[in-house]
Amino acid sequence: MMVMAAWCLSSPAQAQENLDIYYNSTGNREKTLGFEVLKLAIEKSGTPYVLKPSPTGYSSNAGMVDAIANGGKIDIAWVNAAKSVSAKLLSVPFPIDMGLGGHRLFLIDGARQSEFSKVKDLAGLKNFIALQGTGWADVDVLRASSLTVRTGPQKNLYRMTIGRRGDYFARGVNEALNEQAKQVAELPNLAVETSLVLQYPSASIFYVSKSRPQLRDDLMRGLETAWKDGSFEETFLSYPDIKLALDKGNLKSRTLIKIPNPNLPDDILSMDAKYWFDPKK
Repeated sequence: MMVMAAWCLSSPAQAQENLDIYYNSTGNREKTLGFEVLKLAIEKSGTPYVLKPSPTGYSSNAGMVDAIANGGKIDIAWVNAAKSVSAKLLSVPFPIDMGLGGHRLFLIDGARQSEFSKVKDLAGLKNFIALQGTGWADVDVLRASSLTVRTGPQKNLYRMTIGRRGDYFARGVNEALNEQAKQVAELPNLAVETSLVLQYPSASIFYVSKSRPQLRDDLMRGLETAWKDGSFEETFLSYPDIKLALDKGNLKSRTLIKIPNPNLPDDILSMDAKYWFDPKK
């Protein structure tokens, strides 16, 4: 009887702990699209999960992923889907960003726009040198399609573009627009290329610990419900960076160059086509 009493006393605390979701406390995660979608998924799941910042903050995605995988007091991450991450964690196969992050615009020396306007396909793009950050997953994606890539610290890449140590710096739609606006005072020739969009399958998704399959299932149910009732689309389109990308990116009028992504897990690549952003619609 004493054992039974102890179990009864501890079970409410255990149940509450299982409803807590710890997310990375570093990096202003509360201001991201992922956080907004996470709150929506919880609401639509019908399970009263409680979001809490992790006691330990993680400055890198790799450190955060390892902490979740190894039983740290952190339960969830929203990062770009990758085979290396899917090997360690449970994926929630729903694209938080609808794959918009895989649509890349180029930061270039504006004086060279006419050179890029002549590019009509991947073969034409291979005549140019891409710039990317050291260690970025995008490097492998571009090189897998035989594009030449030169790497360096991100802070140097804008000046390298203008200095012709590379020809274009491929960035997500909203990243290109935001970063050009921030850098143009110091680098007045830095421009967003106007005629091309490079696209490869890429998706920001939720990952959870392998010890929490119920959380994965609940989040997926909430996301599917939010998709069906229109609340996901409303949240997606109202996020400032998404609005900027869709309003100013001119994606419909650009020449679309598609390449594969060898780093994308099969379960993400095979997600329902309706979840993927289509710039021509």
